[in-house]
Amino acid sequence: MLGREVNTPADIVYGLKDPEPLTSYDDFVESVRGKMSTAYEIVRQNLGVVAERNKRYYDLRARPTSFSVGQLVYYFNPRKHVGRSEKWQRKYAGPFREEKVLSPVNLLLRKSRKSKPFVAHIDKVKIC
Repeated sequence: MLGREVNTPADIVYGLKDPEPLTSYDDFVESVRGKMSTAYEIVRQNLGVVAERNKRYYDLRARPTSFSVGQLVYYFNPRKHVGRSEKWQRKYAGPFREEKVLSPVNLLLRKSRKSKPFVAHIDKVKIC
């Protein structure tokens, strides 16, 4: 972590292999920078592999939902009320009418004809 090896009790008893002597501070900084960049590249590669694995596991259970224009939906909008248990609070608001599908993950919802429409993510919406 600090750019040098930690001495453990076993190293004190059996001795430690002498590292290569560095001639200046600049050489030390360059060697640490090289080690850190190598470690960074290894971590980035491993994170990519793990991200692909997690996506594969998520996609096994994910079920895509499709919404049509004019359909009634509920919008996930949890609000906290003082003195009321979480168990009894209403998590979904609505029903809202879907006005338009803006993208594969965004919908335009409206409560009534006079209300202002708003954009909602598909993860926060369920069919009424």
